[in-house]
Amino acid sequence: MSTNGHAVTQSDVAAAAGVSRSLVSLALSGSPRVADGTRAHIMQVAASLGYRINTSASALARRRSTTIGLVLPNLRNAFFEEVSCSLNDVAAEHGLTVFVTVGAEDQDRLCRAIDSLLGVRVLGLILVSPWLTDEQLVALGEETPTCLIGRLPPGGHVDAVHIDERHAAEQIVRHLVSRGANSLAYVAPGVGDTASRLAREESLYRAARNAGLPMTTEVASDDDAGAAVRRLLDAGTPRMGLIAHNDMLAIEAVAVLRELGSGGAAPAPLASYDNTYLARHGEFALTSLNQPAREMAEQAVRLLLERADSLTRHPDSPPPPQDIHAEGQLVIRASSTA
Repeated sequence: MSTNGHAVTQSDVAAAAGVSRSLVSLALSGSPRVADGTRAHIMQVAASLGYRINTSASALARRRSTTIGLVLPNLRNAFFEEVSCSLNDVAAEHGLTVFVTVGAEDQDRLCRAIDSLLGVRVLGLILVSPWLTDEQLVALGEETPTCLIGRLPPGGHVDAVHIDERHAAEQIVRHLVSRGANSLAYVAPGVGDTASRLAREESLYRAARNAGLPMTTEVASDDDAGAAVRRLLDAGTPRMGLIAHNDMLAIEAVAVLRELGSGGAAPAPLASYDNTYLARHGEFALTSLNQPAREMAEQAVRLLLERADSLTRHPDSPPPPQDIHAEGQLVIRASSTA
């Protein structure tokens, strides 16, 4: 208890020790990722402030909570909206409420948003394509049940639900090859943590190599794909296949392709990921890899409830993490066939 009568939090310890809250969480949980000297310093500061770990109280708070904290990277991506709606529906079926916060490209703001959720003692956290490092996510998993959607598991005690990126990439590459593509280009997102992007990019490069095709990547500046698409087309082969990281980037690519096509150039076949309502809209008709939002939401809520229940019964014995692969299927439309 601090001198002003309020309970000392890990954020208080982090501020006093001059380190991040995630590092404090790792140190206090005994993680081997923290250097001995750093751990000793954090423990000394925590003791001087009167901070005490109370796993039983935390477990009791989780058992009584009916709120799930949901962290979205932004509200611009239609896929995040679909996942949020699905999570709300699934949570309601379990008598739970979803409390949503939106992260930002600014890591400090994102961490403050997460701190606010932890402060109201949520049952656990679900993060969609989070812009956090693996170390930060592992530390978060030591504090509260945590599940990721759309990102590979970081280790520790964090569960994850995502599509099989390798299988998804193979579907897209195989389709573009069938449309006559003799090279490939990937339009990558330009904001946030790169973990999700690199996993997708690596899978695409592997599938391209297996198909015997060269592949190039361009990063969209501020999520504006137009300039990146132009650079790729200028440097690419006459029959280059384009792959956008998501539907948001793909619709910007459509505008460029239509402009170039009006000048007589042959359109490049285009595919993307997520299969949101934008992909299904007749104006864009995107060939897109479907991520089953409802199925992913059901799995994420299940994993969170199972982990919270296990930690309530055995606070000091967290269960091993689970890594769930959802089946993604390519839906073919006019953007790759016209």
